[in-house]
Amino acid sequence: MKHSAGLAFMKPCIRIFSLLIAIASYGQDIAVGTWRTHFSYKNARILTATADKVFCAVENGLFSYDVSSGEFRKLSKVDGLSSAGISAMHYDANSNVLIIGYLDGLVDFVFENEIATIRDIADTNLEGDKEINDIETNDGLAFLATDLGVIVVDLRSVEIVENYIQIGAGGAQVDVEEVSAFNNSLFILTSEGLQSGNLTENLLDFNNWVRYPNTLSYKDLSMANEGLFVLDGNDDLAVFQNGSWVEGLAELPEGGNRLFELPAGLHTNVNGQIYQFNNEAFELRLSVDATAINDLASIGGQLYIADGILGLTNELDQNLLIAGPISDSFSNVKILGNEVFAFHAPSIISYNGTQKVPDHSLFTDGVWTNPSIPEFSNVSDVVDFDGMRYFSSIGDGLFNMTSQEIIDDVPGSGAEVDSMISSLTAGDFLWTAGSGSEPIHYLDQDGNWVSYRADQVFDDSFLSAGLSASGIAWVESAGGNITIIDPIEDDVDELSRSDGLPSFVNDFQISIEDNVWVATDQGPAFYPSASFVFSEDDAILPTFESRLLFEDEVINTVLTDGGNRVWFGTSRGLWVFDENTSEQVALFNESNSPLPSNDILNLAYNGLTGEVFVVTSKGMVSYRSASSTGSRVHRNVSVFPNPVRPGYDGLVGISGLARNVSLKITDINGNLVKEVRSNGGSASWDLLDLQGSRVVTGIYYIFSATSDGEETFVGKVAVVR
Repeated sequence: MKHSAGLAFMKPCIRIFSLLIAIASYGQDIAVGTWRTHFSYKNARILTATADKVFCAVENGLFSYDVSSGEFRKLSKVDGLSSAGISAMHYDANSNVLIIGYLDGLVDFVFENEIATIRDIADTNLEGDKEINDIETNDGLAFLATDLGVIVVDLRSVEIVENYIQIGAGGAQVDVEEVSAFNNSLFILTSEGLQSGNLTENLLDFNNWVRYPNTLSYKDLSMANEGLFVLDGNDDLAVFQNGSWVEGLAELPEGGNRLFELPAGLHTNVNGQIYQFNNEAFELRLSVDATAINDLASIGGQLYIADGILGLTNELDQNLLIAGPISDSFSNVKILGNEVFAFHAPSIISYNGTQKVPDHSLFTDGVWTNPSIPEFSNVSDVVDFDGMRYFSSIGDGLFNMTSQEIIDDVPGSGAEVDSMISSLTAGDFLWTAGSGSEPIHYLDQDGNWVSYRADQVFDDSFLSAGLSASGIAWVESAGGNITIIDPIEDDVDELSRSDGLPSFVNDFQISIEDNVWVATDQGPAFYPSASFVFSEDDAILPTFESRLLFEDEVINTVLTDGGNRVWFGTSRGLWVFDENTSEQVALFNESNSPLPSNDILNLAYNGLTGEVFVVTSKGMVSYRSASSTGSRVHRNVSVFPNPVRPGYDGLVGISGLARNVSLKITDINGNLVKEVRSNGGSASWDLLDLQGSRVVTGIYYIFSATSDGEETFVGKVAVVR
């Protein structure tokens, strides 16, 4: 069979999985070395339905809703999907396959017990956008509309069998935006207008395509009630009859500009008023609360609605939403104990007084909620100080949760308004960093406020703050420098490029060892002591393999974990190094992990569990690292999973250890099986012995002791093969 040049056809990647029949189960913790997603499900975009399930693609994720059981299931790269950012979706009942197309050109074919992925479009060297624009199926074939043309896939073998690429006028390549199969012909909407080809002919030959004049403005190609319809340039309904398009069949209701193809016929929407076409005109079917409708689907005659604000709803205005953050865009993520706070405030730099984000997001016990504080919007940070919890806001100041008091002007401050606060940190004092003529303040435990003028701290706008072990405040300015303040000695200084910083500062982190790592536009920098920075030399530029680490590369964010390892977020993924940057521990990116994007924007660390929350340009995921903050003594040491059951091929985690201890693992006869070292207060065992072989069924003992031998722990784990 002849194929067009440019696509190297490969066997699809197949993974055994069960997505169409699986039921969700949500746990509070995840295993060491595993991931979970934290996507928002409120911006619903694309729907498709089986006989009993609705699949809903949101901005960066996907979930299913079982209309019979009421069960939800999140589907992502964690569950075996190949990518994020869904651009098209279609269910074929004859083959019982859900087809998912992505912005990057990858295509997943989700059968009942396996997922097959076609990578040819994503990997092709042909010029053009790789996005899957639309999907249609007919007679065992899937037709993928792309900017490269129409790609045809056999659903039995899940292999590309044809690609109709140079099918425009004179054999030109055209962008194919929509595709529909009707009366044994393939109809496509392209960048040159509407055209069709008989599926019994050789459609690789552009001469075998019929082109319809004056159809460049047509859109929403839809098949319903055994007819083929489209919207013309005036957003009126046109129908295909006797080999040509007949315009003016019906006018859409005023304000309508979309067609939705459903089993019951054509529908359209105007601000929550849903109309159905009755072969002569559009009649009002029902009114719903959803007003930002992106798609419709139906099961058993009931409508399901994808709304850009409310998420998935039905015609009874019931919200069918998986809990998640309110948005996939985050201004800050902060962790207090086991509570993960995610904020969605506007930028302090661009805030103009009109933006209002009423809620923030909170993750506890494995579940997201969206709390709000009355009359306090744009929440930007949270901290505990002197037995009380404080929230900050871009525009509304400071909120004392304990006393339920809003402080929109710092008492005693010379500034007229101190309402824009971007960051909080606390030790002996509560520090606020924000914007204004007095952008930095601190509150002591006696209730006294101290303020710093902009000329004292070298800038009038600050983004984040942290404290050294001795209480030195480190504050990142919007101008790309760092201001350091010693409140006891009343010393203030600025760290900038003249002090050895490579470039503009994007982030910094003070480690548990009181080191400081700085992320800049031209690589990282390091200060050995956050507490003695006033007397220390310039910043140190770390090296790796005899060269500067990430030289001239933008580092967006930096994090240190409980084992003092350093995590760097770049546009190429997430990198993990040991504390001396002498060893690269890991590199996570889209191709080897469930990261939805390589563009890492922010990182946050749960020191109790070792879970690292990773904010990307396409939403947030988290990874359970083999680390935790740890302490001087063993506390509530746990080994998990225990027992290790047949089929488990992950890591065994040990948490609650004293910081940075060595562990010996032996069999029941005392023979040494493995030695590992903790990262902070946690360690992991890969279930391999010293020779790299999988251990057999048995009981294994875990021995741990601090270097002075004062703290010991003895535990055991059962392994069943």
